[in-house]
Amino acid sequence: MERTNRILESLPDYFTVWDTESNIYKFMTALGKQIDEAEKELTLIMRSHWVDKANLEDLDKIGSLFNMPRKNNEQDQEYRSRLKRAIIEYQGGGTKNAILTTVNQELGLPQNSLIELIENPPKEVIKEHIVNSGDIWEMSSESIFDTEPIIELSIHSEHDKIENPSITNLETNEVITYNGIIKKGQTIKLEKGTKKKNDEKNPPKVLRKKHLWSYKEPISKEIGVFDSSVFDESKFAVGIPTIKIGFKWVANTPATFELRIPEKVIPLGKEFKSIQDTVYAIKASGVTAIINLVKE
Repeated sequence: MERTNRILESLPDYFTVWDTESNIYKFMTALGKQIDEAEKELTLIMRSHWVDKANLEDLDKIGSLFNMPRKNNEQDQEYRSRLKRAIIEYQGGGTKNAILTTVNQELGLPQNSLIELIENPPKEVIKEHIVNSGDIWEMSSESIFDTEPIIELSIHSEHDKIENPSITNLETNEVITYNGIIKKGQTIKLEKGTKKKNDEKNPPKVLRKKHLWSYKEPISKEIGVFDSSVFDESKFAVGIPTIKIGFKWVANTPATFELRIPEKVIPLGKEFKSIQDTVYAIKASGVTAIINLVKE
């Protein structure tokens, strides 16, 4: 009757719309009912196109649009959730929001749940090189950024000491030198802000791209001296010391994201593999997904 009343109120008084027995009143009442019924049918048609409202055959028709037929004995609610995930996967393109939305729906959680997605998660990188003076090696930061490493020097061979060793990034020509003696069993750490016995305050940066490094130290005058002696003194050939150089830094892993899911939000009976399958289905090709359950 709401539509009928609105029509009648818009007519002038001389139509005697207030008379319920008049022809104009009866005609407008019948017209209003028809419009109300048409609106109801239109609403039902609209709702049948909405995944959250569609049921039975209407839901099956939506599934056919995404080539996702209903499974055997699959109820509307379960089928509806699976369709919504597919729609997000189709539209989201593996974005952060699409992944979080899909996982939250898989677990029956609101969008602002405790699930956390960390892009380019940090990881500790440790590289060790056994080198002699003049050796060159290749390295990269394995990160989306250049990074400032911590460098550790120690003697790897049987020599008692080394003096004034230096390390160079051959790409940037940055050099750090330890002006002093490193004895057998001693480890010297060079890191950002180091000042003691160093020409440079900070070690050279490790770059994102692959690049070359070198190690040098002054060569002892005793190396290569053969059959030489003086009164009351003997000289022997001294080998070239071997040094262990350790690099340590924190890298932001490229093409990777970490999904942290609190254990308490996972419903009973929900298998971890189903969560993995959901994430692997929506993530972009070539991107690594790390899924961790977080205990509190």
